[in-house]
Amino acid sequence: MPDFGFVGESKARELFGDKRYEATRTNAPAGRRRDLIRLADSVVFGQVYPRPGLTPEQRSLSTVAALTVLGQLPQLRAHVTGALNVGVSEDEIAEVITQMAMYAGFPAALNAMQVADECFDAVATERKK
Repeated sequence: MPDFGFVGESKARELFGDKRYEATRTNAPAGRRRDLIRLADSVVFGQVYPRPGLTPEQRSLSTVAALTVLGQLPQLRAHVTGALNVGVSEDEIAEVITQMAMYAGFPAALNAMQVADECFDAVATERKK
């Protein structure tokens, strides 16, 4: 398989941090899953995230909104942490999730808020170290 990982690697590392990047990408088992992750990184972080028109904060909030509506909690966890890494506040993330309750329903928003709260706690603990 072609190696798509290098195009978006720096942008993904900026969003997720080196530790999370290494855990989910470099340390992913070899094979199809790793290839798919690298392809996604190449497109998402190599072609879409660097586009003009939205700030990194706006892109992160849009992603949090979409993942909340779709109920994609593992990816939401990563992107809430990423949003905090690029300067989005906990209050802004909570407001986006609350807004999505109108479109995704309260169960999806409540699940997303639980994930966000867990991320807020984890990031605060990590930053204290």
